[in-house]
Amino acid sequence: FVLGAAHAAVRAEAVAVLRGLWAQPADPADGRLLFRAVAAQLPSLPLHGAASRELLGFVGDMLVATEPAATAASGGGAPPTGIAERVLDALVAGLREQTALLAGHPNAPAYASLGTLLELDGLHLERVPCLAAGRPEARPALVKLEALRAETKFSDSCQLIQLLACQSVHGGQLRIVDARRSVMVSTIRLYANNQHVGDIGELKNQWSRWKRVRTLTVAAGQAEVRFDLPVPVVATNLLIEYAAFHENPASHPEKLQCPRCSRSVADRHGICKHCGDNAYQCRHCRNINYEKLDAFLCNECGFCKHARFQWSFSVEPSFAVQPISTEAERGRLEALIDAELSAAEGWLAQLDAHQRAIGRLLATS
Repeated sequence: FVLGAAHAAVRAEAVAVLRGLWAQPADPADGRLLFRAVAAQLPSLPLHGAASRELLGFVGDMLVATEPAATAASGGGAPPTGIAERVLDALVAGLREQTALLAGHPNAPAYASLGTLLELDGLHLERVPCLAAGRPEARPALVKLEALRAETKFSDSCQLIQLLACQSVHGGQLRIVDARRSVMVSTIRLYANNQHVGDIGELKNQWSRWKRVRTLTVAAGQAEVRFDLPVPVVATNLLIEYAAFHENPASHPEKLQCPRCSRSVADRHGICKHCGDNAYQCRHCRNINYEKLDAFLCNECGFCKHARFQWSFSVEPSFAVQPISTEAERGRLEALIDAELSAAEGWLAQLDAHQRAIGRLLATS
């Protein structure tokens, strides 16, 4: 966790544990053993790049403990005699080695020349990726659902959302706008699924394939709900179920209103006597759900006449996938790999062409 964790917060917590063991060792020998174990990791620090920042800070604190006053004040064990000097020598030698590698890199002259002309923020001429620098720490960001979804399907009370990419969901926020008192939602259930499907409609009514991750309780008239997940959930698809509604016996039954002329409709079939239109049709797409005429959502476009629900989710990109279980899934994965390899070859060819062009321009300047 000290070097391999992807998030700085996790690495900081792991180093905090080491600090505790160092400050209050059960035996002085334990402190010296911990120092040796940490010092043994120093040669591998260049492989971890910026992820080694927390461990280096801890090494510095341990080296300070070589001072007698610092050792007495902290209660920790001083490093073994001569080890501190060898650790400093190893750090200096490692720094010299990495500096020499950078100076002798084939693209170093190009970067030096470009640095005098441009503000460079990366090593853009490299064909071989740097694994240590290529894992940026993405932090969860609050993103509107409209920016995350690739496809949406609806039932009379559910939204099924296929995401553009696999996401790690940490929490979210719901805003309820233009709510009508006649029908107000009281319980909303959130489900997640991490299976890649061609059509999100395949998961409709397939409850065994969904995992419930959160149940939201909404008070009558509440305009905003914020929520966090105890553990981030990896999701490729989301399902939002408007499961229960507030009972409001004080209000009168909602009158059926014609969407065209806005007059009250008393006909049990929903036919308006004034214009002949059907009052049960969706005001947005004119669809009629004959199986559930009083549905909360339009099962075609998702329009809700009782309120507007604006969802945002706190997400970060995730690369976790479900195991392959069928030949069809294997075939789709092989096709995806072939497509990505072809795209990578095209990008490398473009990079080579740009590198040669840059080299010619710098040589003539």
